Amino acid sequence: MNIRFVKLTPHMADEFLHYFEKDAFPENDPRIGCYCLESHLTNEGEYTGVEERRGKAKELILNGTMTGYLIYDDKNIIGWCNTGDKTDYLPICENKEFQTEDSEKGRIKVLYCIDIAPDYQGKGIASLTMEQVLSDATKEGYAYMEGYPFVDRDFIWQYRGPVRLYEKFGFEMYAKKSWFYIMRKAL
Repeated sequence: MNIRFVKLTPHMADEFLHYFEKDAFPENDPRIGCYCLESHLTNEGEYTGVEERRGKAKELILNGTMTGYLIYDDKNIIGWCNTGDKTDYLPICENKEFQTEDSEKGRIKVLYCIDIAPDYQGKGIASLTMEQVLSDATKEGYAYMEGYPFVDRDFIWQYRGPVRLYEKFGFEMYAKKSWFYIMRKAL
């Protein structure tokens, strides 16, 4: 496999949408249509129709709000990683449970979601993704990297990455909340 990570740019919106519509989830999976909106919309639940959600995702990509990496194996997109500056994640900034010190712009990079296409899961791609995100966050001058894995380690959809992934890369538990952990790594 020739895995490469390409930072999402507005001209890649259609590729992002295609991945979520065709390859991100098995057929009839209830997550189809998620488009990773949870990370940027405090009112995500108001967007119930697939076309409406698709349009909102495209808007967030085109205006530069949604950031991250499309993950490729040769020419095919095999995954998505939603990552960016903590201050750009409105639901996190507005929810006191996610608050940590040093939350001003440019200090904390967040890894919010890792989605690997079903045929590519279990092949180390999430680890390669974490390596890429940490490397870029360091180069970009961030002081910390944060992630928010679920407390319920048996939850079937570990889209925020499993706790063990964060532990593998030296993240420490900053706080345990009722339904998620704040995992943090100094860069």
